[in-house]
Amino acid sequence: MPRLVDQGVTKLVWVPGEDGIDDPDAPLLSELMLGVDLTCQMVSTYEVRPDASDTTNERAVCETANVVTPTVQNYIGRFELFRQWDTQTQQWEGEDVLEYLEFGDVGWFVRRLGLPHATPFADGQKLEVYKFMVDTPQTQGGTGSGYLKATVPLLQQGIFRLKATASGGS
Repeated sequence: MPRLVDQGVTKLVWVPGEDGIDDPDAPLLSELMLGVDLTCQMVSTYEVRPDASDTTNERAVCETANVVTPTVQNYIGRFELFRQWDTQTQQWEGEDVLEYLEFGDVGWFVRRLGLPHATPFADGQKLEVYKFMVDTPQTQGGTGSGYLKATVPLLQQGIFRLKATASGGS
């Protein structure tokens, strides 16, 4: 049975804007290319995934076992990103998370699994697509426990697809 180690085979992109992706089932390559590549900024402890659905638990009088029915799907998100500091200019770089993400921003998190992260998006590739709003980024530092990072809580915005397909169409 072929298996794939989950290392070096993930591409993570943030496509900014409410309308950054028009069709979450088939994101256009042109939309994906406008995104910020988070792959090498993201700490491996980030979490974006589906979560347990809301349910209704009602059974008929004649049923002798509980009945649990899913109603509303849920998903969760939290970025853990390295901060980007330019030692020459002594300034935060343009790729620093606080330079392109602010409280209230809406955008699309896209994850592609299986190919090396440097492989460009191509027509027909399978993707995960999640729409989020950014909560207040949380920075930390001065603890001596690692690189400067920011945690970015993400608030679900009602749309996610686990089986989207990249589209070269217009």
